[in-house]
Amino acid sequence: MSDLGGIGGALLLSDQISTDRLFDSFRRAREADGLALNDTAWRHQYNDLVNRYNSLLQDANRLADVQDRTLNAKEQQLAELTTMNQSMSVQVQQLRQEIQMIRGLIDVERAMYREKHPEDFE
Repeated sequence: MSDLGGIGGALLLSDQISTDRLFDSFRRAREADGLALNDTAWRHQYNDLVNRYNSLLQDANRLADVQDRTLNAKEQQLAELTTMNQSMSVQVQQLRQEIQMIRGLIDVERAMYREKHPEDFE
């Protein structure tokens, strides 16, 4: 009987080991699937971050281009206004000289009129 008990025990132990190995292989497969899913999730998050970063970079570049164009336009506008201001300053100076000349002519005309018609000024 002891031989049968030993054989039965050995068979039972062999069955238990086989079952443990089977469940262990299932556990490892489940863990490997979990790791694969986890790895896939990380890759997906990484790709999502890279895509969002690239999108932000494109937006920043577009904004920089708009800003550059705006600044260039403002610089050109400032140059035009500076040129116009210089031109207007020259014109103002010419008009002041004309006013002085006209005032001088008026003074001369007034003096001549006073000489001809002193009675109007008494």
